[in-house]
Amino acid sequence: MSNSTAQVLMKKGKRGAAAYIHADCSSGSPQHLGPLLDVLLNPNKAIVEWETLDWCRWLIAGGRTPDEFATVVVSFMPSITNNHTALNTPNVICSLKLSSVECG
Repeated sequence: MSNSTAQVLMKKGKRGAAAYIHADCSSGSPQHLGPLLDVLLNPNKAIVEWETLDWCRWLIAGGRTPDEFATVVVSFMPSITNNHTALNTPNVICSLKLSSVECG
């Protein structure tokens, strides 16, 4: 997939592109996620750009809104204190709130 094809995919909007990527990844042989991330995470762009971070949130949510995704994740957590918990994985620690997802 070329840069121009990634741009066409991005024109679907964040929710549409994320749903498309989610379906592509669910097929077992994703073809579009890597090239799209090559465009979004271009090393010549600052990773802290709001638009880039927002695209990543939508891609993680897989076609849902980021808030809907956070709600789903929280519903699987065994215990929640004040609607706030930490999701720990080997490489990422994310703070999940019902209104936002903050990673660091």
